[in-house]
Amino acid sequence: MELKIEKPYRVLFGDTHCVNIMLVGIGGTGSHLALSLGRLAYHARDKGMQVKLVFVDPDTFEPANCGRQLATPAEIGYPKASCLAWRITAAFGLEVTAIPERFEAKMAHEWLPPFMPGGRGIPLNLIIGAVDNHLARREITKALAEAGGRLWAIDNGNAHSNGQILVGNLVKLEEIRFTDMGLCSGLPSPYVQEPALLEPEEEGGAPLSCAELTLREEQGLMINTAVAAIAAQYCYQIVIRRELYAFATWLNLDPPVVTSKLVTKENIERIGRTTIA
Repeated sequence: MELKIEKPYRVLFGDTHCVNIMLVGIGGTGSHLALSLGRLAYHARDKGMQVKLVFVDPDTFEPANCGRQLATPAEIGYPKASCLAWRITAAFGLEVTAIPERFEAKMAHEWLPPFMPGGRGIPLNLIIGAVDNHLARREITKALAEAGGRLWAIDNGNAHSNGQILVGNLVKLEEIRFTDMGLCSGLPSPYVQEPALLEPEEEGGAPLSCAELTLREEQGLMINTAVAAIAAQYCYQIVIRRELYAFATWLNLDPPVVTSKLVTKENIERIGRTTIA
């Protein structure tokens, strides 16, 4: 057999003093990720960076959410986005914006700061999807298309005991460039990597919520925490380390296994061939 070693590349993020992160979905994965984002913003502030956090979710906490999501009995009936924003503001002294509404692409367009020539770098903009429906993902991919590469996205999803985390910013693969210095100019958006994320679920009645699935033992209790931890690591790589050398991770907790896809020409070309097919 012929052994072929693919050349690895890196995506570098330029120097900036301002990072804008919008978390869409404050449920099983999102509530745990919100806490990690608060820690990240606090750490970045110590390094002279400003991280602005926005949480978006139209739902309120229900009794079934307690124990699985970061919800307490005292928060039942209150908006998820507002509860987590209040909690992180109190814990870290940050100003977190809560939008207790259904996400629409125009929210991201209004939230994106304009490019200001002469400033210290270009603001880094990151939208994180922790949703369980194709409609919200379609709105996120619409926002990515309108942003023209200025907006990066992380999509998180899971089933019973497995999950995936996908990272990217471009909806057109032909816009990606590779250099002889081992650098890559951008990555396929999560929804170019996995177009099925934009398709509706199979018919058969309204899908159960994550909380309902957990109560019926049809979703593992720890999978959301594990997915959130890996998504938070990607955020750390982008915001603090300023580089990415992988753009997709899959995990399974039964038994525990984690694998990632590195940034290589071959891996990105495979996405193009799969999309065309």
